[in-house]
Amino acid sequence: MTDSDVLTNGALAEPSSSLLARVRACDQAAWERLVNLYSPLVYRWCRQSGLQSADAADVGQQVFLAVARKVGEFRRDRDGDSFRGWLRTIAMNRLCDHQRTLGKNRADGGDALDGLAQLAADDSGASDTKSVHEEEESLLFRRAMDLMRTEFEEKTWQAFWQVIVDSRSPADVGRDLGMTTNAVYLARGRVMRRLREEFADLIDLEPPSPPHGDSVTRSEKAT
Repeated sequence: MTDSDVLTNGALAEPSSSLLARVRACDQAAWERLVNLYSPLVYRWCRQSGLQSADAADVGQQVFLAVARKVGEFRRDRDGDSFRGWLRTIAMNRLCDHQRTLGKNRADGGDALDGLAQLAADDSGASDTKSVHEEEESLLFRRAMDLMRTEFEEKTWQAFWQVIVDSRSPADVGRDLGMTTNAVYLARGRVMRRLREEFADLIDLEPPSPPHGDSVTRSEKAT
């Protein structure tokens, strides 16, 4: 078994601009991928604010309409700036607009107002934001992996997944998949490199924490 066994279906033969750059260049397919990446999280924010499913879907559409208009304005000029945080601000504004439009008050809209207050507290640091942010970034990373999976042969993907997500040793993964240990390292690095190329500036590209401890070192994650 040689390292050539980790070759993909050709998606990595030529470097491509990031998803964000393609969205800014008005690439429709890139826009659809961006919506697919972030729509579950936007929907989650809407539901956490107290909206029912249909209203959450409607507000989500308004959020992405605003993103389409403003995406050229997004910058990461300060430490802590992130696309998720920028998008969250837009979502908060649309949620507030929605409540004003409906004329909600404490008598008939208390749950929604309480939900908005909690989201605002998360943004302001009035609650434990670290765990919330880490959970959301982990969800985005996993969503990004789902969107990229079809670009790779199954064995390459399994090598990456079992080392990064399942936190198995490359040697054990290689034995089970019939690959050399070095081929497993190459497969893991190849997928991570592609994720960084595609989702630069859109998500935190640190792999999600495994559920039962992390046997992958930080230096290995950076490969």
